[in-house]
Amino acid sequence: MFTRKISNQTKLMMLLVFIPFYFFCGSIIASAIIKFCIIQFSLVLDETTVVAYLNLLLDLVFALIILLIFKDSLIEQWKDFFKEKKENILYGFVIGFVMLFVASIVGGLLSMAFEAQTDSQNQAVIENLAQAHPVIIVITSVILAPIVEELLFRGTIFGWLYELHPMIAHLGSAFLFGFVHIMDAVLSGNYQEWFQIFAYFLMGAVLSFLYEKRNNIYVPILSHMMNNLISILLVLFN
Repeated sequence: MFTRKISNQTKLMMLLVFIPFYFFCGSIIASAIIKFCIIQFSLVLDETTVVAYLNLLLDLVFALIILLIFKDSLIEQWKDFFKEKKENILYGFVIGFVMLFVASIVGGLLSMAFEAQTDSQNQAVIENLAQAHPVIIVITSVILAPIVEELLFRGTIFGWLYELHPMIAHLGSAFLFGFVHIMDAVLSGNYQEWFQIFAYFLMGAVLSFLYEKRNNIYVPILSHMMNNLISILLVLFN
């Protein structure tokens, strides 16, 4: 039974602090910091390197803020995780990863059915960064991003919508998870990118299922990390 409730204090902090910073202010502030460092220290950096360090800075700040907001809940769920350690590890590292792998394949096939390009713009950026800066992309995509995204889309959005209805929670959080991964491309006018939402939507649905099934945020975090790790390794050793 899913029992994770979001406190009013957490809701307020997410609405007033994290969500505005995540969707609007964060990239502007981080870009300003990167530009300041380049000018101040006369650095010569190519675009890929700038993007890599920008993502690293953003994800570090996002992770710090959201971990502080969810500190008490994370401590409680960490203790609960080890009460059913074997089952949670099984779902986190094996079952969840297999489900995400299947979801990505099905989503890719659906995208191809609409004659969309094979990879999303988001995936293409990640692959370029992985080739140029593998250490940074491992830190951001394998460690920081899963923590931030799970606490936002499952820990906050799913948990909040669950108070209305479980199905609304699954569909709503999965859609928003998918949209965030194509948002930049769509808002820049690449409407063909909408067809790339299928894989992200299905993966978001799998992650919310894992969260509800195991009643513990660390399970989808582990599955998300595993999925991203394998994806990065395939890019690096392809």
